[in-house]
Amino acid sequence: MKNITRVATAGLAFWCVAISSALKADEPDTLKPCFLSGVKERVKCASFEVPLDYSEPGRGSITLHATIVPAKAGTPAEDAFVVFAGGPGQAAGEYGALTRVAFDAIRTKRDIVLLDQRGTGRSAGVQCKGDAVPEALSGLTAMARECMESASIDVRHITMENLVRDTEEARARLGYTQLNLWGGSYGTRTVALYLRRYPERVRSIIVDGVLPPDVSLFETAAQSAERAKHLIAQDCANNAVCAERFPTFEADIDTLMTKAKAGELRYSGTDPVTGEPMELKFLHGYAVEALRGAFYLADTTTYLPLVVDQAVNGDLGPLIASLLGGTAVSESMYLGTTYSILCGDEVPRLTTEQARVAGEGSFAGDSYYQFWKAGCDGWVSTPPEPDALTMIGSDVPALVLSGNLDPITPPSMGEHFVKGFPNGRHIVVPGTGHNTSYVGCMPSLMAKFVETLDVSALDASCFDHLKRLPFAVGLNGNTE
Repeated sequence: MKNITRVATAGLAFWCVAISSALKADEPDTLKPCFLSGVKERVKCASFEVPLDYSEPGRGSITLHATIVPAKAGTPAEDAFVVFAGGPGQAAGEYGALTRVAFDAIRTKRDIVLLDQRGTGRSAGVQCKGDAVPEALSGLTAMARECMESASIDVRHITMENLVRDTEEARARLGYTQLNLWGGSYGTRTVALYLRRYPERVRSIIVDGVLPPDVSLFETAAQSAERAKHLIAQDCANNAVCAERFPTFEADIDTLMTKAKAGELRYSGTDPVTGEPMELKFLHGYAVEALRGAFYLADTTTYLPLVVDQAVNGDLGPLIASLLGGTAVSESMYLGTTYSILCGDEVPRLTTEQARVAGEGSFAGDSYYQFWKAGCDGWVSTPPEPDALTMIGSDVPALVLSGNLDPITPPSMGEHFVKGFPNGRHIVVPGTGHNTSYVGCMPSLMAKFVETLDVSALDASCFDHLKRLPFAVGLNGNTE
């Protein structure tokens, strides 16, 4: 069975060129032909050493890996397009499919740079292993401690500050004058911090599913999930077939949560991932993640009324499938980096009591905080610089993107973020969950923005037709 930590992390959080075309006229010797999963053609890769600890550069180094998908133009623009992965804990060098779908038009004139942040991918990735599903939060503490002790690098140096220093080092070594930054989910935090530290190097930013630096993830997560749940209920109520079949969707979720807290939700049957026999006691946090994790993609929300109905009527099979299905999304998550960032930057922002209060009125309660707090109790991390988690603002052109159904970074966060950017614009995509860069006409809008830097010229009416798909009302997937 998969490590249950990966399920919660998945809920945090998705080329046509000849190899002879030049990256730049003075292309670095370190660039070598390579391949990127999700891209058919050969691309280019570079590895270089940077200090493990920038304050004491003589005390060891770390090898960073960058993948460059070269521009199609014979003479590329000097301002590359840099992709910051989310999670935290994903490797940008594993974003080949997203690069092909979302950034291909941008690549017409600009190189796409995918830098594996330290602690991920081929930059000394710390990918915690473990198959146990603990029946107590203390088990997560032990799992995290074991992972930290077996890591190949000192995890205290996996910080957001070091990530942006690494990025600036990569920019200089690759010879780019300025950068256009894209960040998705927690990668939006990386965009904000790089802009704060190196404003003269930033030509434009695109943030998708933005978590503003002055907003506490664990203070807002429960209410964001509650909002997403209520939107599902509203859409179901507005659909005659769904409303008739599942009239008590939200009340049924409350029933499930009550049973989980009382230890009454137990599954005994077949693991839907491995096909092997399994038994699982649903902690409240597991029941929450079985639903909350499915909120991230609009398509997966369409079966949730059915999943909840089956569960309250005694069949927990679909619910366990929803819980464990998230592991497929999170196989690329490097949990050591997730712990280092969340335990340093996010968990300390709240006390246990503040987290409890923040969760009141939501089916999720404080389970998300408690889950990661337990892991952080077995981890050692470095706190952020004092200004890192304050509101960010700049004159740099900014495109801010939100999915209306997003369960973790709802549109209100994008609206808050864009207030600091007089040359910014916030686009909310209807019928869409967490991250929108690959949806509909968004790739072409992003390309136009990066080329012109004019947010006012973007015509977002191409999203007006989008809405959530019909709900499944039967196990065969029928919608009527």
